[in-house]
Amino acid sequence: MELVHGELSLRPPTSADAAEIAAAVTASMAELAPWLPWATPGYDLATAAAWANGELGEEHRFVLVDGSGGIAGSCGLNHLDHENRRANLGYWVRTDRTGRGHAVAATRLVAGFGFDVAGMHRIEIVMSVRNLASRAVAERAGAHHEGVARGRLLLGGEFHDAHTFSLLPGDLHPR
Repeated sequence: MELVHGELSLRPPTSADAAEIAAAVTASMAELAPWLPWATPGYDLATAAAWANGELGEEHRFVLVDGSGGIAGSCGLNHLDHENRRANLGYWVRTDRTGRGHAVAATRLVAGFGFDVAGMHRIEIVMSVRNLASRAVAERAGAHHEGVARGRLLLGGEFHDAHTFSLLPGDLHPR
């Protein structure tokens, strides 16, 4: 399945993408590592291949392919709660491709996928209160800020308070 917005397309990753994914993560490590526990200096081709093959727990994952044809990041749904039809949405964009609206477009596309295909009713986006870029993405995507959860995330050995945002189906297509 491919999700498209302008020149940005999202598609499931394949093992053939592993080298490009690993290179994108490595090139963006300084910006990713403070916020994403999996972004460590040990991130390598094998880790990227395991993620691409669905071995790391993210049930619905997509790579972002921009107008250049290269992988610009990823976006996906994880922590699926099928009983309550809820999922967490995560995203990252490689450093040299930020500022182009890719994360906002991907968030809206993947949330739409979550509602229309995966059967979710609620999509949550959670980030450290210190992660200003991620908060801006959630706000621009139309997510509703619900509050701050104290000590919600353990990042770099330190607990962070976290913003909680949510999207419901009507948020993507208001009447």
